[in-house]
Amino acid sequence: MPVVVNSFTSWKEAAASSHRRPGWELRFLNWCVQCSERSRQRQALAELDDHHLKDIGVTRQQAIEEAAKPFWK
Repeated sequence: MPVVVNSFTSWKEAAASSHRRPGWELRFLNWCVQCSERSRQRQALAELDDHHLKDIGVTRQQAIEEAAKPFWK
């Protein structure tokens, strides 16, 4: 039985209710979300000042290197 996804149903809920492995579309969407979040976090890290970087034990060079990584890694 196909699962209908509407504005009130998330993709994860739809996948869970289908009782089968998510299709490639859902896996691709999940991958896109993860890449976007990773990119956002790296940008936020690059924007921290030296005082905050020191608090978390990261050097400016390490923050720059992390922020320069491609979104898929």
